[in-house]
Amino acid sequence: MRFIVVAFVALAGPAEVQATRVTGADVLARWQRTRIARLGGEQASLATQDIARQMLSNPGSPYSDLIAQPEFTNDVDWVATVDAFSARGLTAAGALAALQWDLGMTRARPRMDIKVKAGFRDDFVAASAIKADVDADVFWHMLDLTGYRHSTKAAVYAVGMQILRAQAIAVPSDVWIANAIDPDVFTRVMRAQHMDQLRPYDLEYLSTLVQYRLIHWKAGAESSSGHRSLPVVYRVARTAAAYRDAQGYVGSSPCTRDGTPRASSAGTGGDDDRPLCFAAATDRAVHAWYLAEYTRQATYVPEHHDDGLSRLARFAGLVLTLVDLAGVLEFVEATVAESLVTSEAIGDAEAEASFARADLLSCPIPE
Repeated sequence: MRFIVVAFVALAGPAEVQATRVTGADVLARWQRTRIARLGGEQASLATQDIARQMLSNPGSPYSDLIAQPEFTNDVDWVATVDAFSARGLTAAGALAALQWDLGMTRARPRMDIKVKAGFRDDFVAASAIKADVDADVFWHMLDLTGYRHSTKAAVYAVGMQILRAQAIAVPSDVWIANAIDPDVFTRVMRAQHMDQLRPYDLEYLSTLVQYRLIHWKAGAESSSGHRSLPVVYRVARTAAAYRDAQGYVGSSPCTRDGTPRASSAGTGGDDDRPLCFAAATDRAVHAWYLAEYTRQATYVPEHHDDGLSRLARFAGLVLTLVDLAGVLEFVEATVAESLVTSEAIGDAEAEASFARADLLSCPIPE
């Protein structure tokens, strides 16, 4: 099924990865068109999972380094793709960096990968939250409303609030209604002192914003911090990771002070149950942690009935079904397919196969 949603406005802005405006979706779509022109439709199908595996030196490790020169960069169609964008300032390194960012291969080490700023109390918290493009006031307020027991759900709404804030800033107020932008939701949520003060409409509206951005991914938008905006699925996961770091740890942190994982951190062979060193982990690894943590938090049953938390869980649950690792790459393929249909590089039937795979991931979780 498809969600019918109108509360979305694409934000204009540079797609800044190594100073290029070309987006990862642009690169994939041009690469696909080049292969189709040379080989034909079925033979030319690009599998994003295969592309992803070629980018990491150790795909099984959450802390894998990037491969400087993946095998596909020697492919004649890849070279032709980069050459086609050279007039727009795209280099081979810039094209590869865009793909690495959009497909979740990059990390969030403070001052190395992400420039931190004040307001988050801790550099590791700041790095993940900033990479997720969530402002400090929204970040802390949503946590205040939900508490750490529901931080994975708070992450969904924090990203939704940030999307709404960006829309209200980017779009003239006289066309807010026409574009289904409701800034009153933002105001009410920020004024609420506990969950029961939130209207069901507010939570549903924010959930819908996130659902739409998950399904209809628009690569290359500029974040509020000026860096390239992550796909929403990774923004949610990174926000939840920032909440986990903010909670603190019993004993030492999973990260050393320079942002490298301790030997006992998850994914390095240790036998403790501490989470990842999120700063050193790829976005894909953080997302895998998020799925497990969301499930763990969902088993918590409050001692008394709380209508606010019940609504929080219900609407956040509609988003969880889309936050699937395979689905991230499937949605990338669907985005590329839409571009190819528009340019008449492939037919509707071929594109529909990509849309169908993405749609399998977009049906709500039953209550």
